[in-house]
Amino acid sequence: MKKLLFVVLFALATVGASAQYKGDVVVDSLGGIMVKKGGALVLDGVKVRGHNAETMIPEYYDRWRKVNLGYNIGLGLTTTGCTLFITSAAAYMYARNNAPAPPSTWAELVEFYEHIKGIDSYRDFMPWERALIESARLKYLSFPFLVAGIPTLCVYNSRLKQLATDYNEGHRNQDVSLSFGGQNNGIGFALNF
Repeated sequence: MKKLLFVVLFALATVGASAQYKGDVVVDSLGGIMVKKGGALVLDGVKVRGHNAETMIPEYYDRWRKVNLGYNIGLGLTTTGCTLFITSAAAYMYARNNAPAPPSTWAELVEFYEHIKGIDSYRDFMPWERALIESARLKYLSFPFLVAGIPTLCVYNSRLKQLATDYNEGHRNQDVSLSFGGQNNGIGFALNF
């Protein structure tokens, strides 16, 4: 049971990190087309990163730096919030599995209350009681991370997509040519754009 719980928690904790590598667009990036794949922009098959961004996209570098920073902050906040919430759930499951049966008589209830009332420090709690307290703390600590992280991640994800769209629109092939020559049905003009 513990191994299964560990595998499930590990899988859930890594979902946020692996989501950034899923491709949003599958396009052959020939001819200088920029695509967004997960949390990265890809130009001609090369990821745009900090060490090569200034040379790959010099006119969009400042904008890319701000958008990339915002995306990474959103991803970090969301991943941290998810990890805290999953850890809270694990602590709660530990507490529920190791807690004694609830008091069934009045005498047991009074004895339990006296046990709680007589505790002077955190160390005097039973391990399952500490796990229950920590699960509540972690759960409430995870909410601000999730509330801040999810919208930040969504906003900067759309800004990364918009940056790729703006780059592609600004770097379209602007060559227009008019040629005169033989065609299949005779002689004519060909306008290529």
